Amino acid sequence: MEIIRNPDHLERQTLIDFIGEMTDQLGARPLSDHLWLDLQDGRSGGFTAVRVCDADRTLAQAQISSGNDGSSLEVVVRPHLSDARAVHDDAFDTVIDSFRRRGGGALQWWLDDPTAEDLDIAARHLLTPHRRLHEMRRELPLGEHASVETRSFVPDADNEAWLRVNNRAFATHSEQGDWTNETLALRLAEPWFDADGFRLHERNGRLAAFCWTKIHHDHNPVLGEIYVIAVDPDFHGQGLGRQLTIAGLDSIADRGVTQATLYVDADNRAAVTLYERLGFTIHRTRQAFAAILSATH
Repeated sequence: MEIIRNPDHLERQTLIDFIGEMTDQLGARPLSDHLWLDLQDGRSGGFTAVRVCDADRTLAQAQISSGNDGSSLEVVVRPHLSDARAVHDDAFDTVIDSFRRRGGGALQWWLDDPTAEDLDIAARHLLTPHRRLHEMRRELPLGEHASVETRSFVPDADNEAWLRVNNRAFATHSEQGDWTNETLALRLAEPWFDADGFRLHERNGRLAAFCWTKIHHDHNPVLGEIYVIAVDPDFHGQGLGRQLTIAGLDSIADRGVTQATLYVDADNRAAVTLYERLGFTIHRTRQAFAAILSATH
């Protein structure tokens, strides 16, 4: 087992290769965007990873990356291991211990459909249920089109206006709030980025709302995601959330993708209801367990 805090190029590539291998096996990347980009970027001061391996391959990877108001933890285990639970828990315990030794702090552990064993290990580390995130899906095309005009995002020219709206709309959000030009630049540099799939709506010369979409070509079947969508608080109550969602779905369908997905906080009843009225249904629910963990020495 390796604890990796300041990975060199070879260590980082080994971790990236494991996630790539698991993506091929599972049909979807098993690491969220925030942690995946942190793994690739290499400049985060809050990065900690634990790699569990046998003689010739990685068996599991636990990773902690810092965010807007705390850190996030995810664990990836090679499927079909006879001792998968023990491998998972060893990686989990080790990365938590390392996090505490680095000073501790606010931590969220994200996972799908928690089992009794997951609840036990969360309780052992004083992590309690915190957030639930629905993944919702529907078939395309939608059958109606947006009634507002949108245009493509223009990198550099639109960065500042977009950051202003994003950070106002997500001021209290742990992952999406408080973005900087550097945070945005990492996403714009991703191979999947498509400016035409990043739709902006303006009113009176101001950016009022946006819908950023993402095509998951590494998913089987290909999925089109409503990646980030927001309305500037000054333009709330004008139906722009629904219209920008439809504009995003139009953009996805125009690129030949027939299934749409999005993520929404389960407690955001207004958003969940909006998406249900557009024909989305819950595909799965992600659960976060959270705590403020004290430092150990």
